[in-house]
Amino acid sequence: MDSKSCVVVIALVAVSSGLQLQTFHNTTVVIEAGFPGTHRGVNVNLSSTPYLPLVRYNNILYYFGTILPGNKEQVDLFCNYHNMKLVSIQSAEESENLIAGLEAFFQSSEVVLFWTSGRRHDNFWRWDSTGRPIHYTNWEKGEPNNSGGTENCLQLRFNTISKTLQWNDCACDASSYFICESRD
Repeated sequence: MDSKSCVVVIALVAVSSGLQLQTFHNTTVVIEAGFPGTHRGVNVNLSSTPYLPLVRYNNILYYFGTILPGNKEQVDLFCNYHNMKLVSIQSAEESENLIAGLEAFFQSSEVVLFWTSGRRHDNFWRWDSTGRPIHYTNWEKGEPNNSGGTENCLQLRFNTISKTLQWNDCACDASSYFICESRD
């Protein structure tokens, strides 16, 4: 692909009905992997092009979707469009890396919710991004409780005061921020 090729770049924008993917065309952009940076052979002029700021921990790139929340389906589409997946947490070390990344975004005293790729299937939890069962867990006390019989998606609850990242089951149509990942 040469530098004169036209590539469509997207951004997440707010509309009255919620989140919407917005396309932008830029003839000076070359993106081989779907997002800018130094990952996977990217050559890009970002002076006027929206892009995803990524954070790297070991072999994983993260995007912290902290601007606009969406339901599970909306944010899953957003991550997939950027050649990423909703986050799956395989270990306590990964959880600690996410806490370190989230601390940079939230300095006030609050609890912030984030979507993951975790989902309940026939009373078993698995990561939809990998299709694998969830082995490492960090459920908040009393969770998962499937309150109302509709809590089939896994949210992260980041507490900015205690610096903890605990898990909660939630209805998939709730609105939350999100974390996308790309594993090398």
